[in-house]
Amino acid sequence: MATSRALVLHSRDKPLALETVPRPVAKAGQAVVRILAADIVPYMSQVLDGSRPYPLSLPMTPGNTAIGRVFEVGPDAVKLTPGQLVFCDITIRARDNPSVSILFGIHGGGYPAAQKLMDGEWRNASYAEYTAFPLENLYPLNEDVLFGKNLGYTVSDLCLMPVCLVPFGGLSEVDVKPGEVVIVAPATGRYGGAAVAVALAMGATVVAAGRNKNTLEALKSIHASTGRLKTVTLTEDSPSSNAEAFKTAAGKAEGADVYIDFSPPQIKDSSLLVAAVGALRPFGRLVIMGGHSGNIDVPYLDIMFKSIRIQGRFMYSRQHVLQLIQMAESGLLKFGSKLGIKETREFGLESVDDALQAAGKLSGFGSHIVLKP
Repeated sequence: MATSRALVLHSRDKPLALETVPRPVAKAGQAVVRILAADIVPYMSQVLDGSRPYPLSLPMTPGNTAIGRVFEVGPDAVKLTPGQLVFCDITIRARDNPSVSILFGIHGGGYPAAQKLMDGEWRNASYAEYTAFPLENLYPLNEDVLFGKNLGYTVSDLCLMPVCLVPFGGLSEVDVKPGEVVIVAPATGRYGGAAVAVALAMGATVVAAGRNKNTLEALKSIHASTGRLKTVTLTEDSPSSNAEAFKTAAGKAEGADVYIDFSPPQIKDSSLLVAAVGALRPFGRLVIMGGHSGNIDVPYLDIMFKSIRIQGRFMYSRQHVLQLIQMAESGLLKFGSKLGIKETREFGLESVDDALQAAGKLSGFGSHIVLKP
């Protein structure tokens, strides 16, 4: 039996173990991928040790979204072929009920129908040399274009695709159109910073808001050539003060068209969302994609009288992935240093503890940690 190396989590109170395991074999509806590089989300160590109590089925190989090459395809594959460069999406959906989903290697869903996916076929994810994926989770990439002299990306650069896909899912959900004004807040973190780039690539004018003036200035510098980015430094004043600052930056008397929220878990109140409602025009759209763990409190009558739409969005759809790949291959959406990433650190499987520690120290937008099996 052919073997390969994989990181295995046996217990939440023990570190990942690097083990030799049977190499996956592609069944019908699957392909086996040689993982070239996997993104590491900043909170991954918290998932593994249980301080973020995401449901996991142990023992298992964890993982995040990856870039790989198809190694072997199942007997029913009609498009994917060995050797192809592919984007490996970790949003696995039940084929007989696509509303049931898990995040492969990181979140088992937390309810019986979803947990069944992780308990069975989809237990071992991308922190490994070889991983089996559903055929529909693998997206061919044009490596001649992406690695060519015009774009010149590396495999690690392409691991930024999932960072951009998350806000793209939310912005697409509320149908952002060219020429609209989008407020991103906070815009100084990993997904907020990516949301700024994505909204600009979609043709919007962007108001980036946050408390870190240096990061906001860096965003202005990165995207200066667009002429469509403005910034707002958030204050401790009342939500109405921030709302007025948003409206002034938006440059529209009625307010902005869209507000996308990336409130982190440490935010304990709803002041940003109250400011959002105040900054939006009538029939404006507010999309929630952050990590706020409590209840939200927003002005009922303002939402009703202004006909504000509040939309939650978890991750993204298959169509969003295809659209974002088109944006990347056309050069409309940039990655790597062109996205504002100043530092990319790469680690092997044997150095996963160092990789997780480095990822956990990431703050703001501009650094990136990659696992390269």
